[in-house]
Amino acid sequence: MSLGEYTADQLYDMILHPETLKSYPGFKLALEMGIANNMAFYHDLPYEEIKQFVGEEKEAIFRNIPAEIVADNEVTWEHVGSTSIKGMPGTLFPDSLILYKKYPPPREVFEALMSSGFVFIGAGPLDPADLWFLKKISREGSRLDSQIYKIHLTPCTLGASQLLIETRDRCNNNPADFEDYKNAKVAAAVHLQDNNVMGYKGAKCQSKLLKELSQKYGIKQAGPPKQ
Repeated sequence: MSLGEYTADQLYDMILHPETLKSYPGFKLALEMGIANNMAFYHDLPYEEIKQFVGEEKEAIFRNIPAEIVADNEVTWEHVGSTSIKGMPGTLFPDSLILYKKYPPPREVFEALMSSGFVFIGAGPLDPADLWFLKKISREGSRLDSQIYKIHLTPCTLGASQLLIETRDRCNNNPADFEDYKNAKVAAAVHLQDNNVMGYKGAKCQSKLLKELSQKYGIKQAGPPKQ
């Protein structure tokens, strides 16, 4: 379990108390896992392989969630981020969302993630309901091997999750949005040469698409990195 000293029950109880969760040192573990290291930028992400991998992970997780929990809580899955957009350059760090009807998340979903080898990292910086889980990928012979897979467990109404879904759909269906986001990411990639992950994220948020969607969903954008 996360950090080796917490049980799944203890971690679940912690998310019910956001003030307590703030003291959880999960992001220290994320750094130790390598989330901020060696985030190389690729122009040729293996879209089909990642799509297959994400599908396998979904199946493994949902196998451990009772069907009635999925139905009652309207639990759904979305593959998001650059690896969900065919032809989009980016890092080899896949992202997915597990969405549900109303906070807090069902305990059974939390436990299914833990039993599938994910590490609970804590709440994201924008909302305490955005719960992050990481897993180091083991896929021998694949470019994905030793990369980091991130899952967000969030309510379906969370603006940040809706932004990720609409970014994917707009880029997959609108060439102008695709090119806008692609150009912003390529320009931002220079920050990854220094492992400056936040600089990369801030710079790619300067795309017209993300500015529009951030305003739509009421999300405060990170500013462009200081020169």
